[in-house]
Amino acid sequence: MMNKIKTLVLLCILSVSAYSQTYLDALRYSQPQYQGTARFMSMGGAFGSLGGDYSAIGVNPAGIATYRSSEFSFTPSLIINSTDGDFNGGDITTDGKTTFAINQIGYVGTFKPMREVKKGIVSTHFAIGYNRNNNFNYKSMASAANYGNSMTDMFMINANNGNFDYRTDLANNTYLIPWVDDNSNPNGGYYTNNLYGDDTVDQTRILEKSGNSSDLNISTGVNISNVLQLGASFNFNMLSYKERSNYYEQYAQSNGEPHPDVFSQYRMYDYLDVRGNGISLKAGFILKPLPFLRIGGSFHSPTWYTINEDYGSQIDADFHSHPSESQRSDFYTDYKFTSPLKAIGSASLIISKFAILSFDYEYIDYTAAQFKSTTNDFGEIQYLDNINKVIEDTYTQSNNFRAGVEIRFNPQFSLRGGASLQASPFKDEPYDNEIKSYTGGFGYRVNNFFIDFAYVYSQYGFSQYNYNWDTEYDEGFGAPTKGNYNSTDHYAVMTMGWKF
Repeated sequence: MMNKIKTLVLLCILSVSAYSQTYLDALRYSQPQYQGTARFMSMGGAFGSLGGDYSAIGVNPAGIATYRSSEFSFTPSLIINSTDGDFNGGDITTDGKTTFAINQIGYVGTFKPMREVKKGIVSTHFAIGYNRNNNFNYKSMASAANYGNSMTDMFMINANNGNFDYRTDLANNTYLIPWVDDNSNPNGGYYTNNLYGDDTVDQTRILEKSGNSSDLNISTGVNISNVLQLGASFNFNMLSYKERSNYYEQYAQSNGEPHPDVFSQYRMYDYLDVRGNGISLKAGFILKPLPFLRIGGSFHSPTWYTINEDYGSQIDADFHSHPSESQRSDFYTDYKFTSPLKAIGSASLIISKFAILSFDYEYIDYTAAQFKSTTNDFGEIQYLDNINKVIEDTYTQSNNFRAGVEIRFNPQFSLRGGASLQASPFKDEPYDNEIKSYTGGFGYRVNNFFIDFAYVYSQYGFSQYNYNWDTEYDEGFGAPTKGNYNSTDHYAVMTMGWKF
């Protein structure tokens, strides 16, 4: 099984062809990092059985039916990302990115019968608004001196095995891997990068990502006898993602004179612009079997996306003994993507008017994520089928947990805290992309106005290659070094709201 997974993953890494989708894209568009109001975030997002908060509707739409009045709320936030780690025995230079974002804007309308009732339909509710669901902002820089292999090794291995993806084609056209005639070779010659066995290079990669996933949602709910709340929402989902990668290599040293045709330095620039739109449904309930106990459950359908991508690469190469070369390739593609469904179970305790304790459990089956072609192109259909096989063999079911507490010192002031764990979606790397968050905040209410503040510390680790190849092609090259990264997000969030 491990060999099968390895083969499939490398197939997707190496066989880029004219397509850009990978199994990592499926994770990016499926793994949630719930954002929203300051109260919601300060309690770890554990609102599935509480409601009464606009962002809670995104977890469990039944939360709309706990409102006792109408409300408008607005949430700006500041997100600071920093990344460090190690690569080839050296430190990854700490780098970061600061982003201002709008987490949430929402209106909730509460409608009651002309005559107040305690049995049957006590109130009905309608909401419309915007919620941000994930943050893609990230920046890192990784450097290694006197490194023993080169990205041009990957291009050379690909070319000699007939795997001419568009980046390998660029490397060939810029003479990073020129063809050498050799009648003794069965193919009449071979591609080479002109690096001797003891040559080394200095490498630097600067990677920057930006974007988010969000939804415009329309929700409705009903409160039945103040015991059972039901709710549902229809969501217009949106995602935007940009990635910019600058990869540099400089020839470092040799025991003798360098090959006259070897590069002195080169840069490979990659870009990816993604725009997606989709739809999804959510439904849920909140049950109050006892005055102090709330039990909730909700179901999130898959999100059915249509995605458009612009992507491409450019190589600029300088050489020791001949003129510089530059080549660029640009592409456009569109495809469909279905994210996995989610099921959420929740419980909370209401301790008089003094405190709230809440807990959410979330189940996601990442193996159900799936790409689908929008055309009848056989190559694209086959490529996306291979990606879907990698998803099935690489990912697993994830169990996520959120917990929160709110202490009300008086009717005006509340103190809050929480934590959440997004378990790793990987079968064989149980800590890669495991997201841990610790949260805190406070709120102040006076008359019909409220203001809340939250701070969130979110940390996750992951590993990745700057480049890779199948060692079965040529075991003499070994394998490139995998960089290990740690990324931290700091969120400062403020919500202002009015009840009427």
